[in-house]
Amino acid sequence: MMIVTITIWPGGDETTAFDIAQMKIENESRLADVSDYTARIVQCENRRLGVQGMDTRVGISSHPRRDGPWALLKRILDRLDLPS
Repeated sequence: MMIVTITIWPGGDETTAFDIAQMKIENESRLADVSDYTARIVQCENRRLGVQGMDTRVGISSHPRRDGPWALLKRILDRLDLPS
């Protein structure tokens, strides 16, 4: 499992940091060289920042593990219907 967490540091101050989103990515193919994944994306609503809440799942098929985590994250994010 991979976990990506988005943490806000208001004004760069670590002492006031808070998490706003998390993505949990599970390999569904027993770590095969080309794997299928399920990602759960949870984003906390934050009215102060104008961020809407989200809780959704995305499936990715046939991802070559050798392409690395950033390519997998891009494929997941490309599947989301995000505002531009």
